[in-house]
Amino acid sequence: MWHRGTLPPQLLLETLYTIHYILFPLHDKKSSRLLRRLVKGDKNRPEEVFDPNATLFDGPIRPPSDLDGFELVYWAERLRSLQEIVGNPLPQHRMTHWMFSWFERHTSERNALIIALAGLFLAALFGFLGFLVGLAQLIVSYYSWKQQVPS
Repeated sequence: MWHRGTLPPQLLLETLYTIHYILFPLHDKKSSRLLRRLVKGDKNRPEEVFDPNATLFDGPIRPPSDLDGFELVYWAERLRSLQEIVGNPLPQHRMTHWMFSWFERHTSERNALIIALAGLFLAALFGFLGFLVGLAQLIVSYYSWKQQVPS
């Protein structure tokens, strides 16, 4: 079937089942609202917009009696990893502040690496400047010791 440009019926059924019954159940208002928000998307990131057809639902493709022995073949592993993430969420900060949330959303690995390198450079610079100040103090104390006035 793949060579003709069509997808296997099992994959199509699993995809519809996953969208409408597992990820975004129709009877759950929060899930429906989230799906509508994802379809609407962000105008700054048009590549992350969901397909507008995801909100369309004309009824089940197959009657529920046909889904009794239904097994997920194509989406099972991904759904298991999502279930694991939901079951064991990452620890949240005790202090949730809008600024911390903004930093978490907008921090990338590249920015973190640049900041780490800048911190390393500043630490080396201040360490070298501290060494120069200590050396200058040593020289001044040596000359003051040599130039002591006898009493």
